[in-house]
Amino acid sequence: MPESAPSAAKPAPVVHVRDMDFCYGAKPALHGINLDVEYHRVTALIGPSGCGKSTLLRCINRMNDRVAGARVSKGEILVKGKNIHDADVDLTQLRKQVGMVFQKSNPFPKTIYENVAYGLRVHGVKDKTTLDEAVERSLTQAALWDELKDRLQAHALGLSGGQQQRLCIARAIATMPDVLLMDEPCSALDPIATLKIEELITQLSRDYTVVIVTHNMQQAVRVSDFTAFLHLGKLVEFAPTEELFTNPREKLTDSYLRGTFS
Repeated sequence: MPESAPSAAKPAPVVHVRDMDFCYGAKPALHGINLDVEYHRVTALIGPSGCGKSTLLRCINRMNDRVAGARVSKGEILVKGKNIHDADVDLTQLRKQVGMVFQKSNPFPKTIYENVAYGLRVHGVKDKTTLDEAVERSLTQAALWDELKDRLQAHALGLSGGQQQRLCIARAIATMPDVLLMDEPCSALDPIATLKIEELITQLSRDYTVVIVTHNMQQAVRVSDFTAFLHLGKLVEFAPTEELFTNPREKLTDSYLRGTFS
């Protein structure tokens, strides 16, 4: 009887969080976090306010370094197999590799063009043709090119709230990061603008790995492939989104999803 063919090895995750504890000074914020984020998938982080969702998100590109006393006290975070806390890690390069979009849109007080080109200029790109191509590509991927292609020299702060948030997404992807972090990117938007961002997230996952924090469970269902539920700084459950929402393994997860959580 012929031997069965070996199964294909599962590709390594783009982000691998292993046994991580995180503290703000003496105050523990995350405990024993283990999380794998797969390439070209959308991973949603959900849970009650103060559970550690945004803290975990900001750990992935070391944005928490800006907070005095904040530190990973145990464990490690790997991005494409590299420990992001190694001594030779350049933070500017890390944040090129792991882009971020914040809860409130924060375009720079510059033109639309200069907002998108900003990251490339920081990394030394000066060639106008290269910048022009990157601006068009990024605005196209952010579903803004058709709306703004004739207004590139207009001030970014004159855009609507939804357009500003998509512009921030265009700015984040201009450097072609491996991972795009999004911290409640729709919380300040109306339903129509929210729908556009959600559609955009699905499209972006074809080219980027997306990790999104959301307080909206229906949004997690609509946009994500995997969902992590956090409570009191611990990762309670992590599973494919449909599985977690329809058949949660943990009672705490089930209680939260049913709205009986207290």
